[in-house]
Amino acid sequence: MEVDKEGFLQTISLLSLAVIGLLVGIQKLVRDWKTTNAETNIISVMHTEIERMSLQNTTLSTELGKLQEEIIRLNGLISKLNIENNKLQEEISRLTLELDSIKTLTDKGQKL
Repeated sequence: MEVDKEGFLQTISLLSLAVIGLLVGIQKLVRDWKTTNAETNIISVMHTEIERMSLQNTTLSTELGKLQEEIIRLNGLISKLNIENNKLQEEISRLTLELDSIKTLTDKGQKL
C-alpha cells in the first residue's frame, strides 16, 4: 500500500505539473496571439493610411502640375504686357517730344 500511495502522489504531482505547464503554455499562446493580432491591426491601419496618403499625393501632384501650367501661361502674359508697356512708354516719349516741339514753335510764334 505504501508503494501505491507514493506512486499515486508522484502521479498526482506529475499531473499537477503537466496541468500547470499546460496552463502556462496556453497563457503564452494567448498572449502571443493577442500581440500578433495587435501588430496585424496596426499594420492594417498603417497600410490604409499609406493608401490614403498615396491618393492625396496623386491629387496634389495633379493640382501642382495644373498650377505650374497656369504659372507658365501667366508668365507669357506678363511678358506680352511688358512688351506692350515698353511700346506705350516709347509712344509717350515720342508724343511728349512732339508736344514740346509744338509748344516751342507756339512760344516763338507768340513772341513775333
